[in-house]
Amino acid sequence: MISESQIIKNAELIESIFKIFPTSRREGVSRMFEKIGSVYFSAPASTRTEYHSAFDGGLAHHSLNVTKHVRKLADTLCPGRWDDSTLAFVGLFHDLGKVGDGEIPYYIPKRSDWHNKQGIMYEVNNRCLYAPTSERGLYLLQKFGIEVSHEEWAAIRLNDGQYVEENKPYRQKEPELALIVHWADMWSCKQEKANP
Repeated sequence: MISESQIIKNAELIESIFKIFPTSRREGVSRMFEKIGSVYFSAPASTRTEYHSAFDGGLAHHSLNVTKHVRKLADTLCPGRWDDSTLAFVGLFHDLGKVGDGEIPYYIPKRSDWHNKQGIMYEVNNRCLYAPTSERGLYLLQKFGIEVSHEEWAAIRLNDGQYVEENKPYRQKEPELALIVHWADMWSCKQEKANP
């Protein structure tokens, strides 16, 4: 769990990162965040405490961690291959679909003490656009006119790696940036579970 002041700091940090985006992308992201920014900054990253960052502000917290690890992995494995803007974009928006579909939130808080004591903090909102989280995130990006390259699309689309059925056709064919985002996501989840 993070404090309200940390949620605000994370929002300020993420908004400062947007400044490195090219003008057209920055404008699209600004339009998107006018509509869904408050949800992005307050959403959890998962439903249960046994997973990762299952608390208010967890999505932004997790996305910042992934962005940091994407950069480290890219610098180590493929130095100079991608610019900072691309790495920040895929890191910050790899789980964008967890905000919902732009109208309906994806997560609903569980208000029952019994559920909360079991570590079940949220449930998935069945009224939200039915799609894998990565596809819902890509839908939101296009909804706000934010273009993505093929490599960025694949990195966001495949961020869960082979853990989800819809990614099986890409097995052993994942582009390098997609692998880096997946590894950064997994490492961030591992750290967040160890240090909630």
